Amino acid sequence: MQSTKPKAVAGRPFLSIWRYNLPYWRAYTAGAFLAVIFTGLGLGVPLVVKLIVDRLQAGEMTTGHLLGAFGLLVLIALATGVARFYHRILMIGASRRFEYQLRNDYFRHVQRQSQSFFNRTKTGDIMARATNDLNFARAFIGPGVMGTVDMVRLPFTLGFMVYLSPVLTLWALLPLPFLSLMVYGFVMYMHRQSKRVQEQFSNVTAFAQENLAGARVVKAYGIEDRQTGRFHKESEKYMWENMRLSFIMALAWPVIGVSVGATILIVIWQGGLMAINGQLSLGDLTAFIFCIGLLAWPLAEFGWVLTLYQRGAVGMNRINEILTAPPEIADGEQTRSDITDITGAIRFNSAAFSYADEEPALNGVSFDVAPGQTMAITGPTGAGKSTLVSLITRQHEATRGHVYIDGHDIRTIPLQVLRGAIGYVPQDAFVFSDTVRANLAFGRPDASQSELEHACDTAQLLETIRELPEGFDTLLGERGVNLSGGQKQRLTIARALLRQPRILILDDSLSSVDTRTEEEILTRLKLHAAGITTVLISHRISTVQHADLILVLENGRIAEQGRHASLAAQGGLYAAMQQRQLLEAELEDGEGEPRS
Repeated sequence: MQSTKPKAVAGRPFLSIWRYNLPYWRAYTAGAFLAVIFTGLGLGVPLVVKLIVDRLQAGEMTTGHLLGAFGLLVLIALATGVARFYHRILMIGASRRFEYQLRNDYFRHVQRQSQSFFNRTKTGDIMARATNDLNFARAFIGPGVMGTVDMVRLPFTLGFMVYLSPVLTLWALLPLPFLSLMVYGFVMYMHRQSKRVQEQFSNVTAFAQENLAGARVVKAYGIEDRQTGRFHKESEKYMWENMRLSFIMALAWPVIGVSVGATILIVIWQGGLMAINGQLSLGDLTAFIFCIGLLAWPLAEFGWVLTLYQRGAVGMNRINEILTAPPEIADGEQTRSDITDITGAIRFNSAAFSYADEEPALNGVSFDVAPGQTMAITGPTGAGKSTLVSLITRQHEATRGHVYIDGHDIRTIPLQVLRGAIGYVPQDAFVFSDTVRANLAFGRPDASQSELEHACDTAQLLETIRELPEGFDTLLGERGVNLSGGQKQRLTIARALLRQPRILILDDSLSSVDTRTEEEILTRLKLHAAGITTVLISHRISTVQHADLILVLENGRIAEQGRHASLAAQGGLYAAMQQRQLLEAELEDGEGEPRS
C-alpha cells in the first residue's frame, strides 16, 4: 500500500505512528486476540499444578490422573506455541508493511523538496533518518507493540493471584511503588539520551558521506590521517553517547530482576507462614509461585519495551521533521491543469532573487526569447548566471518580478509539465552508477537504439562509447569515475537531447571539452535542436557568439544584451572579455593547443 501524502503530524510521533498503522488494525487486533488466547492457556499451567499438588496432598493422585495432567500440560504448550507463532507473524508483518509505506513516503517527500532544502540539510542527516531513525520507529511498532501486548498477561495473572489469595497478592505488590519510581527515572533519562544518540549518529553519517564523496580531494591534499582523526572523534562521541544509554538500559534489567526476586522471597516467606497456619493450601501456594514466574518475563520485558518506546518516539519525531516540511516550490492554487504542454517562449519581467537575507543574486532582469531561439548568458563568476537558469527550471522562485513561459506565469504551469519539457545539463555532470545505456535513457527509458546513437553522435560521444569494453552496456563506476570530465559532460548532453525537450539548458556544460569538440557539438546542436529554445551559459565567447540573444550579467544585473556583432562593437564588458580570450588563444597557439 502506498500513500500520496505523508500521514505525519509535527511534534506528535505517536499520532503519526497511529495514522500510519490504522490500515493494519485487523492484523494488530488478531495479534492481540491471540495474545489473550495464549495468556489464558498459560494460566492453565499453575491451575493444573495446583490440582496435582492438592490431590497429592490429599492422597487422591493416581497414575491415570498424573498421565492426564501431563497430557493436558503438553496440549497447553502446543496450543500456546501455535498462538504465539501467529501472534508474532501478524504483529511483525504489520510493522514491516508500516516500515515499507513510511520509507516510500519519506523518499517521495525528499524527492519533492526544493533545492534550498538540500542546501541546508546534510545528505548524511537525510540518510540517518531514512535508516537508523526509521528502523527505530519500526522496532517500536513491531517488537515494541508485540511486547506491550504480551503484557496482557499481567492483569490476567494478577486476577488469578487475587483468586488464590488476596492477602498474599497485596504482599507480592509491595515492591511495586519502588519499581514505578525507578521506571519513571529510566523513561525520562532514556528519552533525552536516545535523542542525543540519534543526533550524533547523523553527524557521523554526514561526515562519512562527505568524505567518501570527496575521496579524490582528500587524497589529493594528502589529509587522509587528519580526516580519519576527525572521524575517530565523531565516532568516539557516538560511542560514549551509546555507552551512556546502554548503561541505563543495562541497569533497568537487574533493577526489575531484583524487584521480581524480592517479590518471590516475600511470597515464599509470607505464603509459607500462611500455609503453616492453615490459611493457604499447599496447592494454592505452589500455583501462586508459578504465577510470580509468569509475571517475571513481562516485568523484565518492560525495560526492553521502554527502550523501544523512547527510541521509536525520538526516531519518528526526527522523521516527522522531514515529512512535515512542505516543499517550498510545489503546485498550488495558482496551478492550471489545462496547461499540458509548452512551446518554449521565455520572458523575464524585472525578475529578482535573493538567497536568504543576502544581497540580491539577480535584480531587475528583463528579456524575451521566442520559441526555437538560442539565448546565451555570459559574465564574470558570481554574476548570477546559474541563478537565472534556476528560475527557468523553477528550482527557485523570483522574490520580485515575474517569469513567464509561453506567456503563462511560471507558477501556473504544473511542475511535471514544466520540468518534463526542459532538458537541463549542469556544469557538474552527474552520472549514476549504472550502465551507459541506463544513464542515457534516464529521462526516456523507452528510447530506441537508433535514438541513443543519434543523441550520442550529436554530443560527440558515439565513438567514445564504441571504444568501451561493453559499448552501451558498459557499467560505469560511482559518479562515472571511469569517464573523464569531458566525457561525462558529453554524456549528460546526450541524455538531455534524448529527452527531446522544448527548452534545452546547457549550464557551462562544455567547459571540460576542448574548443574543437565544443565547436563540433554546437554545430550539430543547431541541426538537432532546431525548434528547441536553447539557453547557453558559458565564459567562452566562442560558445555564445552565434546566439540570437546574448545577456552579459554583472553583479546580478544585465550589463549588456544583444547579438555578438553589436556587443563586440560597444567596447563594454563583452568586448573586453572577447579581447582577453583572443589574447589567451594566441598565447596557447604559440605553445601548442592543449587537449582535454
